[in-house]
Amino acid sequence: MKEILDTVTAFFKRLFEKDFTIKILSLIAAVIIWFVVSVSAYPTIDRVIYNVPVTVDMQGTYAEAHNFQVVSQNVTEVNVYIKGERGEIGDLTADELKVTASAENVINADGYSLPLDVECTSGKNFTLTKITPSDQPSSAIEYVTVDFDEIITKEVSIRPLMDNVHIAQGFISDADDVVIAPDKIEVTGPKDEIDAINDVYFYIEAEGELSGTYEYTAVDPVIYSKGIPVSNEEEITFSRSSFNVSIPILQKQTLPLSVTISNAPESFNSDAYMEKLTFSVSELEVAAPVDSIKDIPSLNIGTIDMREVDIGSVFTFSTADFLPEGYQNLSSIDTVSVTCPSEGLYKITMTIRGSSVQVVNAPPQFDYNIITSGFTLFFIGSEESIEKLSYIDVVSKIDLINYELEARDYKFPVTFSTPAYDDVWCIGSDGVLSPKATVTVTLKS
Repeated sequence: MKEILDTVTAFFKRLFEKDFTIKILSLIAAVIIWFVVSVSAYPTIDRVIYNVPVTVDMQGTYAEAHNFQVVSQNVTEVNVYIKGERGEIGDLTADELKVTASAENVINADGYSLPLDVECTSGKNFTLTKITPSDQPSSAIEYVTVDFDEIITKEVSIRPLMDNVHIAQGFISDADDVVIAPDKIEVTGPKDEIDAINDVYFYIEAEGELSGTYEYTAVDPVIYSKGIPVSNEEEITFSRSSFNVSIPILQKQTLPLSVTISNAPESFNSDAYMEKLTFSVSELEVAAPVDSIKDIPSLNIGTIDMREVDIGSVFTFSTADFLPEGYQNLSSIDTVSVTCPSEGLYKITMTIRGSSVQVVNAPPQFDYNIITSGFTLFFIGSEESIEKLSYIDVVSKIDLINYELEARDYKFPVTFSTPAYDDVWCIGSDGVLSPKATVTVTLKS
């Protein structure tokens, strides 16, 4: 071989001493001859293919069936050292190599050392010499360390954090009243971490002091695990990153309380009677949307039916029942009691004959015969009025204005009033709120 090389070298040396064109052609020929000689003399070469990605193969494995995913991997790129025929691997690239770590033996969410396998996707043949991490080429490896975890998805509620919100004086806002759309979010990630998540919050940012409903788009949720904020790790993902938020701002107001009187006799002075009522609290501190509270003079807590009122009767009303929708009770008061007057009032029992009952607004084509013989009632009023009251002062009537009648028997409610006295009312002696009379209705001949 040495003799061949010496002969070729001497030949080209003589050529370069002659014509320049011949020199160029000779050079090209020399390269070709050199390549042929090199291939013939050195047919096998060593090569290094740099920065080949390492993939974890879970196809058809237990890990894939149980939704395991790789959460960490100590080596992600390697250098592959190979030996082979020059014509086979001389132009081999990293794109033609596939380096995999098989997860066929992974059965738990844990760390594993997985063996590496090198495959040529273009079908070229070579001998694998060694594999080294791309960032540590001096260390040969056969395995990579891979951590697996079961990946799950859980739906959790979204809650606002209002630490950075400033409310104007005389107004309030409660995080429980904040409207979030959507109000739930799906979080996906490693099972242990997702199981520990009990809330997802976001911070509300608002410039200046708020005195009216504030709406905006919130972003960047904050994960809370067991009540403690945690950093949003990359392996935890959200189903969405923004939310429409509406923050109702309520105005505080202290409102006087009032009641309504119902079913009092026509002549009864309800206003004078209401002035004698005693409230357990006279006013209530509430908060409500500005538009619904600014023109309200008082807060009506309910109705007192005069057919139920005795001397000193007490009626109790729950704040949960009488507060309008959107109102908040800022006091610690859950019920309000209203006590009816007892001083200076007297009660007598009186029987009113059925024959004295008048039928008004009656259709003229019928005759009306009251069957009920009479009614026993309690009349309550001031001492002066009760002393003078007699049955001739009582007006009893049945109003048929809203009835469609036919010939048969009916039971109609009877109302009683004392037109001469504006401080007298009556209640049924048997506890019936509206005594009824049996009336036979017949067509006129």
